[in-house]
Amino acid sequence: MTAARILALAALAAAALTACSGAGGGSGRGAKVTLRYRPPAGATYQYALEQQNSVKMETGPKAQLPGKEVTVHIYYTQAVTGPTAGGIGVTLTYDSTSMTPADRAPALDQMRGLTSNVVYDERMRVVSARFTSLKGEPSPLTDQLERSVKGATFPLPESAVGVGDSWTTETEMALGAALGAIAPLKSRTTRRVKEIQVAGADTSIVLSVETTFPGEPVPINQRGQTATLQLSGTIAGEELFSLAKGALVRSTTGGTMRISVTGAGGMTMAMQQQTSLKMMGGQ
Repeated sequence: MTAARILALAALAAAALTACSGAGGGSGRGAKVTLRYRPPAGATYQYALEQQNSVKMETGPKAQLPGKEVTVHIYYTQAVTGPTAGGIGVTLTYDSTSMTPADRAPALDQMRGLTSNVVYDERMRVVSARFTSLKGEPSPLTDQLERSVKGATFPLPESAVGVGDSWTTETEMALGAALGAIAPLKSRTTRRVKEIQVAGADTSIVLSVETTFPGEPVPINQRGQTATLQLSGTIAGEELFSLAKGALVRSTTGGTMRISVTGAGGMTMAMQQQTSLKMMGGQ
């Protein structure tokens, strides 16, 4: 798989995150807040995502080549359709995408105009997800997109949380299937409540977020041969949730992830990533 394709999948997972971000209830410093996904029916939010990536082959046949830098921009709209069978319905539309250098843009072209109809339960777990093109036809990327949404979703904690409290979730990464992993490739994310902000009728939750990769090698099918894939590194940052909106307002994360393949012409790729996501017109 090309570096541009890997970057496109990473950007897609980041974009999918905002389709499943929400909370409800509680206020005040020192208070315990019960986080539930209850966004207002009919609400429409527009987002801008920017992801700066730097990729370098550290070992393998291409290690002597210079690194590559890619910047991805994705604009999309999240519309809350409201209660439906199994939970809350959300429609996510990818309005526009771009990638610099422009010659790498085809890796994102298939996302432009896609619509995702997703249903979440109150703890923000995916009940169902369906992707279609502008013409209403099933997308050829459906499997990858569904894995991206499910992988980017983090279940809200069962119990109320206050400043200093944290919870950890483990999710299957869409990147694993794209790289031919035979077994699930997982990441582990810890979110900690840094602050509870009260402003008028709204309460916002500031979270620190840290994603790591367990590091266990996973078998993959590489050029018809069995090899192993291993991820390492840390992606960390901060998120802000609005309880009144039931949505993510902003997020900034960054760090380095290494992808190592042993056997079948092994290699190690280091990917530095800085991601900025904001609700247009938000804080």
